[in-house]
Amino acid sequence: MPETREFRLVDAFAEQPYRGNPAGVILDADGLSDTQMQRIAREINASETSFLTRLNDLHRLPRLRWFTPAIEVQFCGHATLAAAHALAESGALTQVLAQPEPCVTFESAAGQLRLHPERLPPPHNQFVWWLQMPDPGLEPDHTNPLRMCDLLGITLDDLDPALPPTRTRDNDVIFMITSWQTLMALSPSSEKLAEWCRESNIRGVCVATTATLSESTNVHSRFFAPAIGINEDPVTGSVHGPLAALLVRHGAVPSVAGLSSLMCLQGRSERMGLVRALVQTTATGCDVRIGGVCHTTVSGTVRVPPET
Repeated sequence: MPETREFRLVDAFAEQPYRGNPAGVILDADGLSDTQMQRIAREINASETSFLTRLNDLHRLPRLRWFTPAIEVQFCGHATLAAAHALAESGALTQVLAQPEPCVTFESAAGQLRLHPERLPPPHNQFVWWLQMPDPGLEPDHTNPLRMCDLLGITLDDLDPALPPTRTRDNDVIFMITSWQTLMALSPSSEKLAEWCRESNIRGVCVATTATLSESTNVHSRFFAPAIGINEDPVTGSVHGPLAALLVRHGAVPSVAGLSSLMCLQGRSERMGLVRALVQTTATGCDVRIGGVCHTTVSGTVRVPPET
């Protein structure tokens, strides 16, 4: 019999199954090489697949890695929530979840990642998984805005003058625009955008607007990352920490005693997802948590591929 590993496909930031952003989760990646992980991620073909190692190591924290179909990435929010959800569903977190203030901690290339599950009230049998985000590392973006607008199919007049283009610690660029209709109509050339992003050291482009269709939604966004093999990501957890911090920094969302609560939509039609965000302003910047609900849609095993 060929060697297999347990596998799940989890919709993250999804209020119900078949929404949000699907992520693959390999629950036991011990012994897999980088080449094998990359081949599995390419076969699963989700925007990211999480690989968990050291789950049975009593002396070290579990380690989490993320692969797109094309490359390994240093941080992925939605696939981190998906990994925690899959572990809880497998029964591996029973003792942790029984604690008064449960916390799940992973080691990763982005440092230690902590998730705090918040159980939803009945009749829901789900958690909101709250992830403490790394420092957003917001800096002004100095790439040519006219070229970026041209690639996105918008004009400089579409940009929100109150919220300038910003680069994040992950080398994503956030472009704020003034129209929800313009956001929904975006249809950039993936090939041309990918070339420009590679030349400009940009991982992905988040286009967002505060001109949402509902007063309960603070911001609506879309995310394009063709340079790393993702033409459009349904819901991008990693960019929502910086996005929320940016909105708070510029006073675009209300704050009470230094705390802001945001409801953030991303995507279009049936794959739209909801990201909750909490931003606490501090003397040195801000602390950000993002939260979302997850649903498993596929479970089974994946065959371990050969090295070549």
